[in-house]
Amino acid sequence: MKAYILKLIGILGLSLWSAMGFTAEQSSTFDAKTLTTPPVTTSALLETILGLFIVLACIAFLAWLLRRTGRFQSSANGEMKIITSLALGPRERAVLLQVGEQQILVGVTAQSVQTLHILDTPISTMPTKANSSTHSNFAEKLQQMMQQRTKS
Repeated sequence: MKAYILKLIGILGLSLWSAMGFTAEQSSTFDAKTLTTPPVTTSALLETILGLFIVLACIAFLAWLLRRTGRFQSSANGEMKIITSLALGPRERAVLLQVGEQQILVGVTAQSVQTLHILDTPISTMPTKANSSTHSNFAEKLQQMMQQRTKS
């Protein structure tokens, strides 16, 4: 029992001695660890703000890119998607939906969505030559208008 008490006193004394040495070492190096320059400088603040703007610009660009590619539009496992929509007024639209193999024409307003027609034969969604010629006519007209503006 005496040996156990002596071991315990020795351990306590050793731990007390090392704790005193640690605090003495800390107080001697405390003076050496004082700051000689201010922690926030103009360049550090400017660097942080610039980094923040770069990160926010990346987030905005990725959100824009995802929206343009249509990745935000959720679909029910590819079973339902919007084929096309046509604005009928400031808040009214006619939307053609593909639900499985069936196509449904719906009218969308600010207050409601109503089924207008369920198509018996699906409309082809592939671009036709008429559409492509319309696009080329538009491109030609745009080209002519741009040339007229540069001349004047």
